[in-house]
Amino acid sequence: MASVSASHLIIFVASLVIAAGVVGTLTTGVERVSSSIDDGSLDVSQQIRMDMSVISDSGHPTFVDGDNLVIHVRNTGSQSVPIEESAVDIVYNGNFLAEDEFEIEDANEPEGETVWRPGNVVRIEMTDEHLQDNDNRVFLTVNGDEETFEFHN
Repeated sequence: MASVSASHLIIFVASLVIAAGVVGTLTTGVERVSSSIDDGSLDVSQQIRMDMSVISDSGHPTFVDGDNLVIHVRNTGSQSVPIEESAVDIVYNGNFLAEDEFEIEDANEPEGETVWRPGNVVRIEMTDEHLQDNDNRVFLTVNGDEETFEFHN
């Protein structure tokens, strides 16, 4: 009879150890999922706050200084962005433009403003070396927001 009680005690202790291991594993898994959801929601929140619209006329694109393309883009989101080339990614007719191949400045105050505030417009001037004689496409990305400007030359 003592041997039955001892074996029951051993089985009971073993089941407690297994249950504690399962609970620890589940707790760690839930914490990781919760952390991933928090990180993802912060990224989505930042992307939602940044929105932009190309306001240039695709029927009559603007060219200056030896055919450099100029487009105007309005910040229609609720997040400010620095007015600097490193904040904008541009693909012009399939070619990624390096920071020295375009200039960005505030359209209203070219020398004064350093932040692209909601509602403001920036002027982006791109070199003409990627311009084609037919259909052209400029693909802009800022903080995860993407806009496409298509025009016929």
